[in-house]
Amino acid sequence: MYTREISVQPSNCSMFGTIKLKSLLDYFQDTAGLAVEDIEGKSSELIAKGYAWVLTRYEIEFIGNLPTLDEKFLLKTYHDPSHGYNTLRVFEVQNKNENPLAWAKTSWLLLDLAAGRPVKAAAHIPNISLRDTGEISPDFRDIPSLNDNEILKSVKFPVRFHDLDYNSHVNNAVYFGWVYDETPIDLINYELKTVCASFRSGAKFEEKVTLNYSQIQENNFICEINRENVKKPSANFLCTWQKKGE
Repeated sequence: MYTREISVQPSNCSMFGTIKLKSLLDYFQDTAGLAVEDIEGKSSELIAKGYAWVLTRYEIEFIGNLPTLDEKFLLKTYHDPSHGYNTLRVFEVQNKNENPLAWAKTSWLLLDLAAGRPVKAAAHIPNISLRDTGEISPDFRDIPSLNDNEILKSVKFPVRFHDLDYNSHVNNAVYFGWVYDETPIDLINYELKTVCASFRSGAKFEEKVTLNYSQIQENNFICEINRENVKKPSANFLCTWQKKGE
């Protein structure tokens, strides 16, 4: 298991003094890259070879209090490339005493940029199974369809320049930020407990996206993100919130 110690900086803190969700997800992505850097090269080197990793599924569970300003925490990760075209990766957030604070599971595809289709990672990165691997269940929680529920809130806006990543698509952490900020719940008195996300396509610069929300149970919301002139949703989210202190 690859382990990294991180200190929470002021730029990564929310108004509550805890690490922001987007900052935590950025750490996840950066740490995944560091864990395999000597196996597949840096991200720029992988892209130069004609490949890029694309995120398809994400699950996050918040177990304890998130790290606060100046607090050091441990971020651990391992991966499982034995699922055909899918490579799974788990992240564990722990405090300095190794008590769990958060857990996440992700699923990735290795995309052949020239062909525009996924390829099996083991065939193109031969050493991917050499280190920091472990068995990971391929099961992800289902996200209910928005079609079966009443739309509670709808928000439309264009993709901004700084929403994009090196692949010229909206970065996965940005989607989480959109969904978080627009969820029709009291963000001061409620906090996220779990998030499940499914990604199908990446929105591009100046493309208009629409976020449609529905409440399926108390404090449980689904969000469907649609790109203009694209029939199928770009992403789907299921978020569970709880009152702070409960």
